[in-house]
Amino acid sequence: MNYRLEDISADDFEKLVNELCRIMLGIGVVDFSKGRDGGRDGRLTGTANEYPTKVNPWTGRFIIQAKHTEDYKASCSNNGFHGNKSSLVNGEIDKLNKLIGKGEIIDNYLIFTNRKEAESREAIIKHIKTQTNITNVDVIGNATISSWIFKNDALAKQFKLGLYALPLQLTEFDIKEVIISFGKNLKNIQKISTIDDEMLLSKDKEGQGGKNELNNLSATYYKNQIKSKTLKYFAQIDDFLQNDNDYADIYYNFAEELSNKIEVKRDNFNKFEEVFMYLYDLIFEANRIDLNKDRRLIWIFLHHLYFNCHIGRVA
Repeated sequence: MNYRLEDISADDFEKLVNELCRIMLGIGVVDFSKGRDGGRDGRLTGTANEYPTKVNPWTGRFIIQAKHTEDYKASCSNNGFHGNKSSLVNGEIDKLNKLIGKGEIIDNYLIFTNRKEAESREAIIKHIKTQTNITNVDVIGNATISSWIFKNDALAKQFKLGLYALPLQLTEFDIKEVIISFGKNLKNIQKISTIDDEMLLSKDKEGQGGKNELNNLSATYYKNQIKSKTLKYFAQIDDFLQNDNDYADIYYNFAEELSNKIEVKRDNFNKFEEVFMYLYDLIFEANRIDLNKDRRLIWIFLHHLYFNCHIGRVA
């Protein structure tokens, strides 16, 4: 499982790394503290519990660093992390050499980052070793951190990661296939179907006063986001679903599950627009690559579900 570590704060990421290190290295890991240079690191002197293995654990003086980013696309191969003179890694090398120059012994150096691990990881490790002469060096990225969290469920709960961060969860419906196919056919559908805003509004959904009020959907959101931006596509979605039974089945199964789970978890949200925002993030996060070009259509489909009473309370 790939946890969304970019969504937690830098402080919480440091705390998470500390807890992981206490498991992998030992309970003697000292919490991250601010140094004279403004940097923050954790430390341990001793023999690791099981790092890198139980058979051959590292021993001696450890320095542990946590480098957090809010950029979900960030990779260890980015120049800002490693690759130019002003990179983060080179900055840390300078700090390490200053400590070593003052007589501090460093046997093991670990960098934890929520960046994606890349092929350059080995080159980074070699570069740090060459520039510092530290015996053991490792760069631990998002995938490895996530695998360790997965094995320690208590940490996921403690830091509200993965499923524990979600007010509601969805089964893997192929709703992305419906959205992508609709997007591909959008121009053709527009030629066939002319949107008559007045016709749609005459369905007594213009005010939707009762439903909007019942669901705590603000009049401002309804007017500026649904009526002004997405309402004009709803008839096209109807035509699209009527002409493709396979996609219609996926769509309505998705709608049924969504309706039930929103009802059960509704108290986790205040206004209904918060439900929309949450669902958008959930769907897009699960399909970043496939829906990158069609992500605006996620809003259209979510609003269509609400407008046609597939989700949200009606009584």
